[in-house]
Amino acid sequence: MDHTDKCYVEKPHRASLLYALELPSSGGHTKFASLYEAHDRLSPELKQRLHGRKVLQVYDYTKDTALDSSASLDGVLNYWQPMFVANPDSDRTALYVCRLMTIAIEGLEKAESDALLEELSNLIEATDNIHEHVWRLGDLIMWDNLSSVHARTDWPDGEPRSLRRCTVQGGRLS
Repeated sequence: MDHTDKCYVEKPHRASLLYALELPSSGGHTKFASLYEAHDRLSPELKQRLHGRKVLQVYDYTKDTALDSSASLDGVLNYWQPMFVANPDSDRTALYVCRLMTIAIEGLEKAESDALLEELSNLIEATDNIHEHVWRLGDLIMWDNLSSVHARTDWPDGEPRSLRRCTVQGGRLS
């Protein structure tokens, strides 16, 4: 499932870096999807309808699936973030939604919010919006957490995959 790092805190990570130390014989790739492209693919009517809304971003470290929006958030990291985020460096707008951590759209009933989030997640995860990085030892990659989501592919049980991660602190989104 796709995600963006620390979207569920007041000041999400701005960027992330990974360095490959040890890799499995197959799999363990990292897939990226562009949130800029997803935003650009929205109809003008949908952009207008969603303009100014926030989305509830959550993460429960004990689960590997999204929480239901009707579940209790006690003890779960969560924060309402803008649905559309302008990159502070390029001013380009991204759709700040991810399947794993976005569970509600402000101002919409649960059924409507759930259906729209499913539609948006499918748009983000469209095959022609995905880049898959196939790791080689020594690779160092960096990405912008405001404009992309990422996910890893599976690899054979019992085989190691060791990547060193570094993150760049971000600021509050507006």
